Amino acid sequence: MAITALTSPPAAAASTAADDGPVVVIPGAPGEGNDSSGSDDWQDDQDSGDTWNQADAAFMTMMIPHHAQAVEMTALVDERAHSKQLTRFAERMHLAQEAEIDAMGDWLAERDLPVPEGAGDELMPGMLTDGEMETLRAAEGKEFDRLFLEGMIDHHEGALDMCDAAQAEGIDLDAQQMVTHIASSQAGEISRMEDLLKKY
Repeated sequence: MAITALTSPPAAAASTAADDGPVVVIPGAPGEGNDSSGSDDWQDDQDSGDTWNQADAAFMTMMIPHHAQAVEMTALVDERAHSKQLTRFAERMHLAQEAEIDAMGDWLAERDLPVPEGAGDELMPGMLTDGEMETLRAAEGKEFDRLFLEGMIDHHEGALDMCDAAQAEGIDLDAQQMVTHIASSQAGEISRMEDLLKKY
């Protein structure tokens, strides 16, 4: 979350600035208002030495298994899909999410935090159940394409919910850049998959 110190506060805040120093404006989440605090409060945060918080760590920890299931799904496409467009699209997604898993694992390891392996047993928002994954593995051709697209759209929408929470509560710059990247890329992929799904 970006934090901007206003060196020239608006007129309405002039008396506060004169008495207490610069006002720190903290942008709120989309659709929400901004928050503000005095410079002393901001200095206290700086002095604490915290550069990441639980929201950052939770996002990285949960998004790795979330991505891992998406990688399992995309790995099925080459042998089962009917659409060549879907095959090419899934290949790009597969490579991108593998790279993001590596980056998130590095972030956790650098902070001496556990790095999850694989999709795990706990379902994150949007993830397919074991039964849904088995149904996908058993499908072929156009039926596989439809199930994959429907499942991955839900999967991506769950990831966007996780990004929203991390953007609202996280503080680490690197983590926020990852959140923003994932949110942007997956929103675009949802739009592309919805277009592909119209053919079914």
